[in-house]
Amino acid sequence: MKIGVLILMVLFLAMLVGLFYISYKMLLKVRQEERAANANQPQPRQLHPKLQAQLEQQKKAQDKDAQD
Repeated sequence: MKIGVLILMVLFLAMLVGLFYISYKMLLKVRQEERAANANQPQPRQLHPKLQAQLEQQKKAQDKDAQD
């Protein structure tokens, strides 16, 4: 009885390790595909929040001048 439980535990452990291995391989494959898909697209650049605020103020000022 104890040997059966021990063998069953070893099998479950082997299955668990196998599932981790398969999921890791799948994760690597998906990351590689994402990198390939995103390589052609330029990364959007973000301005510093202070510069973004200045740019918005300038646009508002231009819009206000254009309306007047």
